[in-house]
Amino acid sequence: MSVPETRDALPTGIVAFLFSDVEASTRRWEQYGEAMRDALRRHDEIVRNAIEARRGYVFKTIGDAFCAAFSSAADALEAATDAQRRLEGEDFRAVDGLRVRMAIHAGETDERAGDYFGSAVNRTARLLSAAHGGQVVLSAYAAELAFEKLPDGITLRNLGTVPLRGIKEPERVYQAVGFGLRSEAKPLRALETPPNNLPRQSTSFVGRNDDLARVEALLDEGSVVTLVGAGGIGKTRLALEVAASRLNDERDGVWLADLSAVGDPELIASTILSAVGAELSHDRDPLNDLIGYLQGRQLLLVLDNSEHLVADVAPIVAHLVEQCPHLTVLATSRSPLDISCERIYRLATLDAVSAVRLFADRAQAANPAFRVEPKLAAVEAICGRLDGIALAIELAAARVRTMSVENLASHLELRLLTGGRDRRPRQQTMRALIGWSYELLSGDERRVLRRAAVFLKGFTLGLAAQVCGAESEDEWRIFDLLTSLADKSLVVVDVEEADQRYRLLEPIREYGWDELVEAGELADARRRHAGAFAAFAAAAYEEWEAGPGDDWLARVERELANLRAALRWSLEEKNDTALGAQLVAAATIVFLRLGLLSEGIEWYERTTASCAGLPSGVEARLRYGLSMLYSNVGADDRCLEEASRAVELYRRNGDERGLARSLSQVASRHAFASRNREAKAAAQEALALARIADDRRLLADVLRRCAESFGDEGHDAVRARYEESVAVFRSLGRDDDTSRALQWWGQWENNIGDHLNAAQRLLEAAQLTDRDTALVFLTNDIASAYLAAGDRTRAEPFARRALTLATKAGHDVLAALAISYLAVIASEKKPQAGARLIGYAEQRLRIFGWELLPPDPATIARLHELLRRELPESELAILFAEGADWSEERGFTEAFSS
Repeated sequence: MSVPETRDALPTGIVAFLFSDVEASTRRWEQYGEAMRDALRRHDEIVRNAIEARRGYVFKTIGDAFCAAFSSAADALEAATDAQRRLEGEDFRAVDGLRVRMAIHAGETDERAGDYFGSAVNRTARLLSAAHGGQVVLSAYAAELAFEKLPDGITLRNLGTVPLRGIKEPERVYQAVGFGLRSEAKPLRALETPPNNLPRQSTSFVGRNDDLARVEALLDEGSVVTLVGAGGIGKTRLALEVAASRLNDERDGVWLADLSAVGDPELIASTILSAVGAELSHDRDPLNDLIGYLQGRQLLLVLDNSEHLVADVAPIVAHLVEQCPHLTVLATSRSPLDISCERIYRLATLDAVSAVRLFADRAQAANPAFRVEPKLAAVEAICGRLDGIALAIELAAARVRTMSVENLASHLELRLLTGGRDRRPRQQTMRALIGWSYELLSGDERRVLRRAAVFLKGFTLGLAAQVCGAESEDEWRIFDLLTSLADKSLVVVDVEEADQRYRLLEPIREYGWDELVEAGELADARRRHAGAFAAFAAAAYEEWEAGPGDDWLARVERELANLRAALRWSLEEKNDTALGAQLVAAATIVFLRLGLLSEGIEWYERTTASCAGLPSGVEARLRYGLSMLYSNVGADDRCLEEASRAVELYRRNGDERGLARSLSQVASRHAFASRNREAKAAAQEALALARIADDRRLLADVLRRCAESFGDEGHDAVRARYEESVAVFRSLGRDDDTSRALQWWGQWENNIGDHLNAAQRLLEAAQLTDRDTALVFLTNDIASAYLAAGDRTRAEPFARRALTLATKAGHDVLAALAISYLAVIASEKKPQAGARLIGYAEQRLRIFGWELLPPDPATIARLHELLRRELPESELAILFAEGADWSEERGFTEAFSS
C-alpha cells in the first residue's frame, strides 16, 4: 500500500478516482515468470508517472492494480489516456503483451489515514471489473465532469447503460477513444451480449470518432437516421460502429439487414424479416409479418446499402416507424430516403490526418515492417490523390505487400485499387464500386458526370452548362442533374461559396474520364472546357480593366487549375495556337496578380513563334500582358519591347483605353532608364487619352505609371502626379490599387534618396493589402529603404518577412533580393556569414538577370567596402565562391539562421 507523505495534499470533497489493473496477469505470471516481473516494473513506472504528472495521488497498490485519487476528473482522464498511450508504445511481446484496463468515477468520499472509503470507491471498482484490457471507461458523472476539458484528440463514446454487480441503479458508461488508444467497442463484461447479428470487425476503427458521436446524437433525437455519402467513403463501417456502441441501449438488440444483394423490391420486407430472426408466415404479407414482429420490440435496425432500392425502401421504413413506436432505423445509402421523419448525416471524406492514420494502420496489417514516418510525404500524396475515400485508401494500403509506397504514389490508378476476397464483389475494386453507382444513373446523369471529369478542382453551374450540357439544355436543367448527382453522393457541393461550386472526388473523376474515352467524347469535352475557360479568362480580363470587384482575385484563383488544363490542351495537345493565345492573353493578368510570373512568361513564350495570323486585338493584349510580367521580374528592356509592340497594335485597332495603358508602360520604362524626352512624350499622350476616356480608374493607373516621366519638371511635379493617383484610387475605394500607387511612389522616393519618406509611403502601402504576392515586393522595398538610410535594426524584420513570403510563393528572384539585404545586416557582426550570403545572392540575381535599382547598388557597394576592411581579399574570394556554390535550400537555410 502506498500513501502520500503529505495528507493535507490529498483530494477531498468531490474526488475523481482512477483504478487500473492488468488483464489476465495471473496467467502471465505463471507462464512467463521473470519476464513478467520486468514487464510489470515498467508498467508500474509508466502508470505511476502518468498519475503523479497530473497531480494524482496513488493511495493504494495491490499487485498490479493502482488506485489513485484526483481533484479533477479531467486530470484523471488525461493521466489514464497518457498511460495507455505509453503502454501501447512499449514492447511487451516477451509476456504476450500487456492489456491494462482503467476506470474513472467521481463522488463524495470518506478519507481516513490516507485511504478512501464509500460508494464512489466501490462503484469505481465495479466499473473496472466490467472493462476490457486496453479500455479507459468512465461513469456518466465522471464523463460529465471531464467533458469540458477533454485532452486533445480524445472523445467519449457512449457504451450504453449497464448493471454493475451489487449496485442498485444501472450505470451509463463511456469509453475514451482517440489517437493511440484502442477503439474497439466491446460489450462490457457486466452484461451478457445482447441479441444481435453484427459481423465481427477484423480491423480497427480509424478517424471517425466525431462522426460516431454526431450520429449517436441524431439517433437519440429521432427514429430514422440515414448515413449518406459516396461509395467507399465508410458508411457501412460507421453504421456498424454506431450499432456496436448501442448494443447495451436496445432491449431487443441490434440487427443488420444488408440490402446490397436484393434486386427485387418485393424481397425487401422478407430480407429484413429474416435479418431480425423472425419467421415469414405463409398466408400473410411479409411487411405485415415484419410490423407484427417489431411492434412490441425495442431495437435498432441497420439497413445497409439502400441506394439501388431507395424509392422502395423509403415507404417501407416510413410505415415501420409509424407502426412500431420503439423501433429506430439507421440506414446507409448514397442518396437520402427523403421521408419526413428522416435525419440525414452526410459523411465527408477523411481529413488528411485521419487518412494517413488509416493508410498506416492498413499498411501495417498488410506488411508488419511498414512504418509511416519515413514515408510520410508519399503516403500524404496517395491519400490526397484518393481524396480521403476510405475504401480507396484501404485498397491502396494493401499494395504495400508488393510495391514500395513511392512506386505506388507515382502509379496510382483505379486499376491498382483492388483486393479483399472477403469483400462484396463490388467492393473488391474501386472501379466496380463506382461502376455500381454509375449504372444506377439515368442517361443524362451519366453524360453530365463523365463530362464533368474534365474539370479540375471544381466548377460552377455556368461552366458546367457550357461543358456538360446537351444542345438546347439550359442551366436549370444542368442544375437539376447536378443536384440529383449530389443527392446520390457522386458530386460534392460546396454551398458555402458565394458562387456555389461543384466537384468530383478524384477516384470518381478518374472513372468519369475513362467513361468519356469509352464513349468517344473526350476530345469534344476538352474542346468545350478550353472554350469555356477562354471565355472565363476574357471576362476576368475585361472586369480587371474596368475595375475588378473585391472578390475578383479569389474567383480567378479558384479556376487556376482549370485554366492551366485548358492551356495545356490548347498549346500542347491540340496545338491550337489561336485558342491558346486567347487564353494566354486573358490569363496573363491572373498569373501577374497571383505572383506566378515565370509560369506566365513560359506560357506566353509558347505562343510567340506562331503569333502571325492572330487577331490584332488578341496579340495587343498578349504583348501588353507580357510587358507587365517582364516588368515584375526586372526585365525592363523586354518590358519596353513588348509594351511598344502593344502600342502599335492598339493604335492600329483604335483601342484608346489599351493605347493609354500600353503608352503609360512605355513611359515608365523610358523614365526608369532616364530617357526623359521619350518618357515624357509617351506620358503626355497616355494622360491625354486617359482624361478623355472619362474613366477615373484608368486615369489613376496611368498617373501612377507616368508620374516619373515628368522628372525634368522637378520632384514636386512627380509627387503631384503620385498624389493625384493615390487620391483618385482612394476616392474609388480601391485599396489594392491605392497600395500599388503608394508602392511606386515609395520606390521613387527611395531612388532619389529620400529614404525615410520612401519607407513611410511603403508602410502605408503594406497596410492596405493582405496579399502575399504584393507584400513580398513591399517588404523587400521597405528593407531596401531602411538599409539605404543606414537603419539595419528597422530593416531586418522586413527582410526576413520578405524572404519568408518569397519562399512561400516560390518567387526565387525576390528571395535572392531579400537574402542580399540579410547579407548587409549580418555583415556588421558576422562578416564571414555576410560574405557567403552576398556571394549566394549575387550569383542567383545574375542567373535571373535581375538588375538592382537605386538605392540597392549603393547599399551593396557599402557592404563590399565593409567586407574588404574586415577580411583579406583572398579570404573574401573564397567566401564569395562558397556562397555562390550553395544550393537554393542551403541559401535559404543560411539566410534564415543568419
